[in-house]
Amino acid sequence: PHPMSHWNSESFLSRALEEPVEPVSSAAASHHGSKALASSAAPSTSQAAHGASEWADQEACYASLLGMAERFRVGGNYQLCLHCLKAALHCKLTDLQLAWTNLQIGRLLMQHAARSCQDKAAQHLEAAWKLRSLFATGSTDVADLLAACLHAADLLSDLYSSNEQLSGAFRLPQLLEEAARLSQHLPEWYGRFLLKQAQCLSSSDSSRACELLALGSQYAQQHGSEYARGLFLLAKCVPLLANRQLAEVHNTLTVASKLVDQMPHPRRQEALRTFSLLIQVLNSLVAGQAKQARPILRQLQRSVQSYSAMQEEAAAVAAAASGSSTASTSGYASVSAAADGSSGLELSEELEALGQLEWLSREQLSVLTYLLTLLHCMQEATYDKVRRYADKALMQLEKLRAVSDGTGGATTSLNNNISNRLFLALQLCIQEQLFQCRLVSGDRPGALSDLAACVRLSELCPVRGRAAHTRSMLALYSMCTNCLGAAESQFRRALAERPRSDLLHLVQLNLALLMLRQNRLNDCRSVLDEFRHPDPPHGLRAAGHWVRGLLAFMLGDFGQAKVYIRECLKLANMENLKRMLTCSLIVLGQIHFATGQYDEVKNVVDTAVQLADQMPDEAVQLWASTLMRDLYRAEGNSVLEASCAQQCSALLHKYQVSIEMATAQPEHQLVYWLEGPMPDLSAQPASMGATASYGSASGAVASGSGGGMIQPTAASLFSCLPMGAMLMGQAAPPSQQSGYD
Repeated sequence: PHPMSHWNSESFLSRALEEPVEPVSSAAASHHGSKALASSAAPSTSQAAHGASEWADQEACYASLLGMAERFRVGGNYQLCLHCLKAALHCKLTDLQLAWTNLQIGRLLMQHAARSCQDKAAQHLEAAWKLRSLFATGSTDVADLLAACLHAADLLSDLYSSNEQLSGAFRLPQLLEEAARLSQHLPEWYGRFLLKQAQCLSSSDSSRACELLALGSQYAQQHGSEYARGLFLLAKCVPLLANRQLAEVHNTLTVASKLVDQMPHPRRQEALRTFSLLIQVLNSLVAGQAKQARPILRQLQRSVQSYSAMQEEAAAVAAAASGSSTASTSGYASVSAAADGSSGLELSEELEALGQLEWLSREQLSVLTYLLTLLHCMQEATYDKVRRYADKALMQLEKLRAVSDGTGGATTSLNNNISNRLFLALQLCIQEQLFQCRLVSGDRPGALSDLAACVRLSELCPVRGRAAHTRSMLALYSMCTNCLGAAESQFRRALAERPRSDLLHLVQLNLALLMLRQNRLNDCRSVLDEFRHPDPPHGLRAAGHWVRGLLAFMLGDFGQAKVYIRECLKLANMENLKRMLTCSLIVLGQIHFATGQYDEVKNVVDTAVQLADQMPDEAVQLWASTLMRDLYRAEGNSVLEASCAQQCSALLHKYQVSIEMATAQPEHQLVYWLEGPMPDLSAQPASMGATASYGSASGAVASGSGGGMIQPTAASLFSCLPMGAMLMGQAAPPSQQSGYD
């Protein structure tokens, strides 16, 4: 029976609040104290009766306080609920009761108190976790006490990972390691803590993270959970992608795919299939293989729809089976459970079996699918689709954030802070793609707004090592606004941050393009000589050929320039990299014009213009109109020359207006920001003196050579993906891009 069934809660609550009781840390302390007293003098019968009566009163008082706390919690009065639970700590409690009461106080403070109260939440959770030292006493309720301690460790790890400023946050790795050791015989907890350990180590020691995930896969196989084994294998792909170990990713995906095909449970099979397809798409995009990713992306979109339908059906069945009572306790282990000595396993949605671990919710998978579609559209240079999918992804993200903030669901998604970290990382990826899209399309003011948003999100999002990525984006924007001195400073600053190999070579290529614009051909050659990537992604390899071809053209070596540009054309056409294709065609047209092959110029430029109009691509349009104007002038066709000149003038005017509008915004100060905290963007734009000092180094490569090249991939997404069980990951470099304006 419920503990409230035999007691008047109002009277016992008043007694608990009016009669001060000396706090007792545990029943064990009370027991030892009474034993010592008994050794000095044998208690009389009346004293024993009085002690039994006092103990019964304490039990009744505790049960009443729990009943009141539960009543207040269900009614939404969390402050009074906390008062009752804190008052219960003054009763004589067993170790199990003490653990669960501290656990519930910590949980409520995490969910419903202000962020400033997180220290208090940590103190109560630490108090529950410290009772793990009693496991060696051989108590009959060790299993229940262990469950309470592990539950406290789980919430405590979430609290520390979401707020590194807390005093005990530095002990997070040791906390997770000990929790995993204690839970080895409890698969549902052991798998969870292994995933959290891997998540914690993903940024500092990715090799160890992979080892832990491989250990989890073996553990799941030993316990007969093929679903959990597949989840661990797929989670292992996330740090492997972060380290560009694409061959190992392929091998792991092969093993995981066999598990998916043999999975008997339809919903779990679809969950793993969605995870697997997402990793496959991401793997292809990181490698720059947009054409190869297209059919897999379509499968992923269908799989997400199927999985969402299955989840909705399962939720409806569960709601019908549980009835209306579920609504009052959903996401909570009832505060009155501790009175019965219950472990809470049946009451908490967090304590799921090993086979019930979930990577992401269907809503979060929907956002990720939108984002992958957006990344794919960026590589294929279909910018209208980029904007459309970005709007959808941001809208879905706002809905998720609103739901998370509105429910306070620390138990359904671990806690709101972790959910918000994931939301920030995803929003950062989306804003990066919008920045590139607008920069290519010629919308510099819009690109600047997105760039400022990315810088702010980088400050908010707990992502280590983002300085090089931010500097690269600032440099690309500077190139497109003719602030070449600022661009070079930002590129040099990015190189000083020692970025990973892909971003390093990306910066080198863009730095070489910047030097071409300044006619520093020897410096450009020196930078390209340093470009030695053992196995570059497809897009980066094509970009390297394009830059070398442009350098050979400017040196007058037209034969070598054609070799490089045709190789770039072949690579771009192989994976449908449209923007790389258009830029290569324009350079090839420039080579044909320089060698007097006017008919060839018209053929390649017409094709380039058609592709550029579809994107649209401002730089290619301006370059093509300038080249055709020069061509018709050389042929003596004054009518077509005038038409092209008029078109060129209109595009050039639009180009200049876009630059003027962008440089007039306060956010333009960011191009001169090299160190220290983010500048105050509410101030006026940078002084003309500073602008002039940078502008003195700017210049154009040649008349009509205003082409640009930004080749994005999925580099900023893969490591913001969680390892598993709704855990947030570490964001990685921004989308690979290179620019030539």
